[in-house]
Amino acid sequence: MIEILTLFSFVLILGLVLVAKDWAVMYRLRRRRQYMNRLMDQLTGQPLRRANLALGDPTEIVNGSSGRQMYVWKGPEREAIPEAPELLIVTIIADADGTITKAAWESR
Repeated sequence: MIEILTLFSFVLILGLVLVAKDWAVMYRLRRRRQYMNRLMDQLTGQPLRRANLALGDPTEIVNGSSGRQMYVWKGPEREAIPEAPELLIVTIIADADGTITKAAWESR
């Protein structure tokens, strides 16, 4: 009888640990989504240097027509950005004046 109770206890503890681990991952993803949505809303219409302060140096810069530029950050590692088990990609388009016209993010 004690063996059955011990086995049941271990299975129950393992199940609780797995559920808690999944809950923690979902919590981190939700926090990151909220933070990134808020940050992208704040950056639109602002000077490009604000994006550099928030995200660090871009990993890729693409020059477009009429002086527009696209900046891409892949996996920016900043303390303010909540950590999650997905790759974070931020894309910002700035006009010739250096003003952010579009800011978007995605995770993979």
